[in-house]
This record gives sequence, C-alpha cells and structure tokens, in this order.
Amino acid sequence: MQWSTNVRQIKAAIWDQAFIGGTRVSCPMGRVVAIRRRKGQLQAMIFGWGRWYNVEDVLIEAKVAGHKKSPR
Repeated sequence: MQWSTNVRQIKAAIWDQAFIGGTRVSCPMGRVVAIRRRKGQLQAMIFGWGRWYNVEDVLIEAKVAGHKKSPR
C-alpha cells in the first residue's frame, strides 16, 4: 500500500488493475481509472463518474498472491 503522485507509476498500476488485476488504484472518492497532470494539478477520473477531479495523491495497493489449496 503506497500513496503516490508519480503519473508514470500510477499509469502502470492502472494498466495492471485493468488487464492483470494484481493492483487496486484508488483515492478517497473511489476507484481511479485514468490519471493526468493538468496545469500542475494531478487529476483522476473516478470509475462511473465521467469527469476529471483534482486529487492530491492516489493509493496503490498490490494484491498479495496467496496460495490456493485445491480441494481433494
């Protein structure tokens, strides 16, 4: 779990969230699906909201790959 303002790191985490499912990218308003920097401000698009919101930073959570026991 890590708070970040680095756009490249956040974009990589969003890609992972979308295609692999190994991370979760969020901010206090909800799940982040896109990120950009506009006029020096970090802006995030929140899932289902349809517009850009100014955010200070976003939370990147990596899911731990646990061992799944198969039933016998």
